[in-house]
Amino acid sequence: MGCTPTFYPLPHASDPAPDWPGGYLCPCHGSRYDLAGRVFKDVPAPYNLPVPPYRFVGDTTIRIGENPGNAKFDFNAILQI
Repeated sequence: MGCTPTFYPLPHASDPAPDWPGGYLCPCHGSRYDLAGRVFKDVPAPYNLPVPPYRFVGDTTIRIGENPGNAKFDFNAILQI
């Protein structure tokens, strides 16, 4: 829906929502996503969160938001099913 969900990783009884299991919450329309970015049932958002481009910089480091070498990534090319 074009919003940026906020990451709330820890479960909580009331914050940011009742019976919060941990994950992502959209402050605009209240859609909820689990820690893997999968959308909860019965919320406004129709799809899971897309996985951003990433590349392995070393054996223990991943750089998020950067394409692997010789790869092109375009968010507009994501097919939501």
